[in-house]
Amino acid sequence: MRRLTTILFAGALLAPATLFAQGQPGPRAGMGMGMGMAPGMAAGQRGQHGGLYAPQMLLTRRQRIEITEEQARQLEGLASEIRQAQDQASATAKPHEEKLGELWQADQPNIQAIQSEMQALMAARHTAGLAHAAALAKAKGLLTAEQRGKVEGWAEAMSMRARRGDGQRMRPQMRRF
Repeated sequence: MRRLTTILFAGALLAPATLFAQGQPGPRAGMGMGMGMAPGMAAGQRGQHGGLYAPQMLLTRRQRIEITEEQARQLEGLASEIRQAQDQASATAKPHEEKLGELWQADQPNIQAIQSEMQALMAARHTAGLAHAAALAKAKGLLTAEQRGKVEGWAEAMSMRARRGDGQRMRPQMRRF
């Protein structure tokens, strides 16, 4: 039972850093000035635009937003940069994750050692998060004003459906019209 508690606690500590490094919205993303909100953004806008400008997301929708071949080539390079940063962060973080697991196994865990390992782990994830944010900004910068408008319009439409609850997958007979 104690092993399960240790694993769950360590997972709870690592999950937000891991999600941030992977570019996934955290539990409060898009909710006011919580995680993911950049200062000065309007209430409805998500930090990092909820991944809207993630190079892979743009490439997936390249027909809809009319991405040129040159833009696609540059977006593929940015997507590769993100993957490399995440891979490097994972490799750097792995020994710290393992050490944390060992530290939590002790009957009397060493708080200072746990804090030190957590700081090293968060530093690795932070570096990947910074690289990811830079790649998103570069990807947005590659788009024309018209393309950005299409992306933001698409995002706003999805946001409106989510607020209304239309985004939920429901069986056809269960939908309300």
